[in-house]
Amino acid sequence: MNFRRWVVFTFLIHLLVVAVDKGGGLLLYLLTRNEVDQHGRASLLASLPFILMSAANLGLATSLVYLLRRNRFGVQKIFETTMTVALVWGTFIGLIAALFVLFALPLVRPDWTFDPWLVVPMCAAVPLLLVASYGNSIQLATDRIKDYGAVHLVSSLAYLPAFFAIFVVLGASVSEGDVPMAVSWGRLVTAAVVALVVLTMLRSMVKMRLGFDPLFFRAGCSYGWRANLNSTITYLNHRLDLMIVGALYVAPVAAGKEANNLVLEQVAFYSMAVTWAELVWHFPEAMRDLFFSKVAGSTHEQAKLLTPVFARIGLFISLLGGLAVIQLIDPVMGTITALVQSGTNPWYENWSIPVGQSLLVLLPGTVAFTVSKLLQADLAARDKLQQCVNAQFMVLAVMLMLDAALVPDYGAVGAAAASTVAYVVATIYTLWVYSRETGTSSWKCLFVHAEDFRYVGDVFRSVMKKIRRGKL
Repeated sequence: MNFRRWVVFTFLIHLLVVAVDKGGGLLLYLLTRNEVDQHGRASLLASLPFILMSAANLGLATSLVYLLRRNRFGVQKIFETTMTVALVWGTFIGLIAALFVLFALPLVRPDWTFDPWLVVPMCAAVPLLLVASYGNSIQLATDRIKDYGAVHLVSSLAYLPAFFAIFVVLGASVSEGDVPMAVSWGRLVTAAVVALVVLTMLRSMVKMRLGFDPLFFRAGCSYGWRANLNSTITYLNHRLDLMIVGALYVAPVAAGKEANNLVLEQVAFYSMAVTWAELVWHFPEAMRDLFFSKVAGSTHEQAKLLTPVFARIGLFISLLGGLAVIQLIDPVMGTITALVQSGTNPWYENWSIPVGQSLLVLLPGTVAFTVSKLLQADLAARDKLQQCVNAQFMVLAVMLMLDAALVPDYGAVGAAAASTVAYVVATIYTLWVYSRETGTSSWKCLFVHAEDFRYVGDVFRSVMKKIRRGKL
């Protein structure tokens, strides 16, 4: 694997994915700009299938990469077993989740009742998401990087057409609350499309059949249960705040608005702040899986030379991105809103201040956590998953304690403060663990060196030359 070339290729693909994803988020905002509570409801629903998929993953998406790169099992056995697990286990988890949301949740929170046609598609998407996740991990482990990147791009490109097609078929109305319904069914259709694309790509490599290899399953779960725990907690750390704001915020009395709508507005404000803050994560997110695969197939000394370089470059890029986000959010969102609505501008009237306050509080922790993401990919590839799990539990514990203290009074801003403190604490811990395990100074992972810029320039020049020659 030409790692330097695929780093740039993966990053460029990820930029396209970001553009499409954020474009989708922008369109959702434009549809609900005057119905802030609907935006909050749609944001909660959109996270559900990915939380369930992460919880149901069993760590096999990570462990199959590790085991394939170590030549422990063949591709065919891994494919057959993971597809069986995806369909059987994924369907079971989706069913349990649907029963919980529809029947158990209203017992805890009577005002949280959902239309079954809203919940069932989200839960039905779980096995399809697992098929796509396992299949694409096989492509990563076998160095089919172009196809691996293409799947991520298809996943983003398919959602908007699916959403709008369903929106039109439903004869949907924003004012009547049909946006969440279109989000729900759009997620299911997208999951089906992506699963089909992945399976089509794999046909040249494996036979399309189900099976079950208990040896691989045991080895995969033995390595992967920590990876699954880590990924599940990671996703919860990034999305649980939305639900906590909805559950804990004590809405003040406001004329003409129900308390539940005010709560959902805080969810919407925090969701928008998170959307912008997480822009700074796209370099480490784009590199994480590829980086994990590279380190898993490298010696200790090779990885030791590579990891600090990417950690400090990632932090530098995230810092610049954070400064740009602060400057751009109001001009971008205000201008786009003005293009579709004359008169008063809902962005400046309803969104700008609460979202801006949350974003300013959230960004320092988000930027700092860039380092933790890359170092944890290295530690996981060295079979040091317990340390990664410890770091994510640290985020969860600190975040929940601070959420309980801050969210009831401060809503979205309180959730942002809780996340920032939790991210910084976990990053300090991850730096300490990585330094202890590798003998590398923490400072080498934080501050860019002059030669880093030359390194990046050489890589991009090499890749652009390959692109011009049509050899990438």
